[in-house]
Amino acid sequence: MTLMTKRNIAIFIDSLGGGGAEKVMITLARQMQYQGHYVHFFILEPRIEYTDKSLNYSVLYETTCHRKSTSTGRLKQTARDMQQLVLQTEKSVGKFNLHLANLDPSCQVANLCSFKNIYYVLHNAMAQEIKREGKLGPLKLFRKLRQKKAYNNKHIVAVSEGVAQEALSGKLIKPASVTTIYNPINKAEIVTASEATNPDIPNEPYLIHAGRVVKQKRHDILFKALRLVPDIKLVLLCKNIPKALKLAKRYGVADRVITPQFQDNPYVWIKNAKALVSSSDFEGLGMNLIDSLICGTPVVSTDCDFGPNEILTGNLADFLVPTGDHKALADKINQVLKSPPTIDINEVSEKFGLEQATQKYLELIK
Repeated sequence: MTLMTKRNIAIFIDSLGGGGAEKVMITLARQMQYQGHYVHFFILEPRIEYTDKSLNYSVLYETTCHRKSTSTGRLKQTARDMQQLVLQTEKSVGKFNLHLANLDPSCQVANLCSFKNIYYVLHNAMAQEIKREGKLGPLKLFRKLRQKKAYNNKHIVAVSEGVAQEALSGKLIKPASVTTIYNPINKAEIVTASEATNPDIPNEPYLIHAGRVVKQKRHDILFKALRLVPDIKLVLLCKNIPKALKLAKRYGVADRVITPQFQDNPYVWIKNAKALVSSSDFEGLGMNLIDSLICGTPVVSTDCDFGPNEILTGNLADFLVPTGDHKALADKINQVLKSPPTIDINEVSEKFGLEQATQKYLELIK
């Protein structure tokens, strides 16, 4: 196969909401389309926050959320409906040469379909996910374990070496194969976007954190650390602002937190920050860390499973701290503010380059 051979790629994902997995797949789709391939998203629900007229997508259910459509009683019917939707699409665009399933609900659906040449993309640390669900109760734990069964005997794409090694261990799933492909970044696009102007950018120094307000991201650790870092504000790029502010108030830092609405261009906010801070208990890779380095902004992060120690290497590894340790996080924030490290943007972009990742995905076509 050569890049000049047009291929059809189907991407299955719960929605086109503002999450990291969605962003990664959209970046990949744009590059594939730029190379002359056809990419079509099949999403379970009509939640679309990434607006791009160049994207081709079909919504399976216009009025049903993915949690209902993938419930025990509905899952088989949802899979039949998805199979039919794909077959209907192929009548106009031709057969799909590669199918990429993302996130547990969509992977459950794809598992019950009969698609040829399908790969399941693992975006997160499974053991930590299961541990978190276990704390929420036996029903949540059962549902998560049932979801993970969809990956057994499947071809897996892992977004980091850590995720790959966890999958290969055989403790949680027993895959047919595992291929590591780092989530790609578009360096030129990020650099251009980071140089834009935005009148809402604070005129004072600030730190930045970008991510959903969920337990995985450990905002409690973030806010406890902020209390130990004097004289600087924290910008939170998130969607659930009321929840974020409630937590900030609980930890006594609400007056130091800035919460803009969802940003189509987060890069200009990241570039103008003194540092990006990540306090997560687990990740799959940690795209915000890569984005920040491409913007030339240093990163302080927990050394969680998985990703940060694959991103922050060399002199940048000094800014990794143990998970759950707000004092260590605060110490490194204070250190980076006093003496920020040198960042080799080219080295970062080579490791997580868009063209390399796109080529690796296309090589999955048999």
